[in-house]
Amino acid sequence: MGEAKKAGMVGLKGYRDVGGIRVSAYNAVTVENIETLVSFMEEFVKKNG
Repeated sequence: MGEAKKAGMVGLKGYRDVGGIRVSAYNAVTVENIETLVSFMEEFVKKNG
């Protein structure tokens, strides 16, 4: 996902057949990381409906 990489996130995947974002978040992920992810996802939904 080019948009995610530009936002400094790696490892996000999309579903080949339906699009979207697939995320795995583990215990070592900080609150700040999750807040960044949530912001990215909100913008993704606005752009991609």
